[in-house]
Amino acid sequence: MIRIFLDANIYFSAARSLQGGSAIVLEFAKKGRVELFATSAVLKEAERNLRLKEKVLVLIRHYGNLKLAKPKIVKISGRRAKEKLKLIINEKDALILAGAEKAKADYLVTLDKKHFFAEKVGLAKLPFEIITPGHLIERLVADLRNSSR
Repeated sequence: MIRIFLDANIYFSAARSLQGGSAIVLEFAKKGRVELFATSAVLKEAERNLRLKEKVLVLIRHYGNLKLAKPKIVKISGRRAKEKLKLIINEKDALILAGAEKAKADYLVTLDKKHFFAEKVGLAKLPFEIITPGHLIERLVADLRNSSR
């Protein structure tokens, strides 16, 4: 099973749009095709942003997504993560990298190209690949096609 750690922006976007790549990634999880992981901080950030920026209906959709996609919560040491990863990314995003690493994720899925697709991060030789929802969907669909042959 493919292990995926989602950044908060994926949960946020999936709640806002039923047709976008983020929502499709959650659909793969709901159907049991991938295994999702998150930290409590990621889920709190998504919820906080939805409460601040969206209508109640979107927040309710977010809760439904969580109930059906069932991300597993990993616990990380914030201090250790910041110390270990501060040379390659900012402190806030170091927690995301640490969560993906702790989850033993195959992929970290994010929409934050500015921070996560920076050269320093790319050169860091992380034990998972950082990818956008669109690229992940392409891979998952290709895997499904190959397995049905």
